[in-house]
Amino acid sequence: MWGVKVVKKVHILGSGGREHAIGWAFKRCGFDVHYYPGNAGTLRDGTNHPFEGPNTISGICDEGIIIPGAEKYLVDGIGNLCRNVFGPVREVARLEGSKVYAKRFMKKYSIPTGRFEVAETPEELVHKLRDFAAPYVIKADGLASGKGVIIERDFSKAVEKGSMLIEGKLLRGVKGPVVIDEFLAGEELTAIAIVNGEDFSILPFVRDYKRLGDNDMGPNTGGMGAWGPVMIQEETMMRIEELFRRTLWAVKKEGGNYRGFLYLGLMIVEGSPYVLEYNVRLGDPETEVIVALNPEGFVESVLKAVNGEKITSMKPQLFAVDVVIASKGYPEAPMKGQKVAVPEEGFYFFAGVEKRNGEMVVSGGRVVHAMGTGYTKEEAKEKAYLWADAVEFDGKYYRSDIAK
Repeated sequence: MWGVKVVKKVHILGSGGREHAIGWAFKRCGFDVHYYPGNAGTLRDGTNHPFEGPNTISGICDEGIIIPGAEKYLVDGIGNLCRNVFGPVREVARLEGSKVYAKRFMKKYSIPTGRFEVAETPEELVHKLRDFAAPYVIKADGLASGKGVIIERDFSKAVEKGSMLIEGKLLRGVKGPVVIDEFLAGEELTAIAIVNGEDFSILPFVRDYKRLGDNDMGPNTGGMGAWGPVMIQEETMMRIEELFRRTLWAVKKEGGNYRGFLYLGLMIVEGSPYVLEYNVRLGDPETEVIVALNPEGFVESVLKAVNGEKITSMKPQLFAVDVVIASKGYPEAPMKGQKVAVPEEGFYFFAGVEKRNGEMVVSGGRVVHAMGTGYTKEEAKEKAYLWADAVEFDGKYYRSDIAK
């Protein structure tokens, strides 16, 4: 295992439902689980520690496995600091950290993606946007917490918002060049693989729901729910496998080596997959569903990759459904501070919660993931909504059509 101490201990960086789910799976497999910083719900499955930057984990380098949940840790170079981090180094993490780099990487190595241009000034944006048809897609270059994509049918509105994005006036802390991306019409699909160098194994496919409201209405969010496994055609699967192979080959040509989770955001156009974006970590809420399908299989696959062995293909044992329970006002300005009550017997992964005066209260937009599993999708959905109904806090909101 990269020359580190082989101990049944896992350190998980982050505080959301994705991180809780990863730790839950490892705990079921007998691991000592530690969260940095975790949340009020992760205490059910591990020990929470404060996270105050990279120095926080310097003492756990070479001890067990470190799994970063969110992309920021990897883009900031956690993978360069400790060799027991299951994730790419900073230079490879640019695949997610910079949309400009990622699109130029795809073009250089003939990885199918939409036509694009890069604009560095508002004037350049106006000029280059005229070469694209509506709807217009504009993406921030750097990390924007899932809020850095503009899709507008009106040319003037696209120019206005895109210019504000470039000048740092649209999103706090986000400014600089943007990618003008061709709008691809088709079926959106996420493909996530566990990778150890050139060897990889694709995890079960999951359908997630990004819009806030039923029937995919309302603003984009971090994800309002998901279900799996989703079956795809064998020919499409073969093409997706080729995308992973070509990407990993290209990473090596650039002088890098990929280890960790690799996420391809895809658009399937007439049976052919195109890469919309790369992520260098697991998705959320996809992770919650994936681990619930077969927690032992998930952990076994990760350990195979960590130990440099041929990665075991994770086989789903059940269907799983995740219904995200959000707080009123999400995603723009969620209510916070309300007391949260959940039944002890329920199946939940926790996200935006903290302990205050001995009580669990809302601290973020996505509060709780209500999970259901079963031998059919309908059985899993019924259980997920049973547990979603049982959660209590003022201003709770969830979609009613997950896995419908």
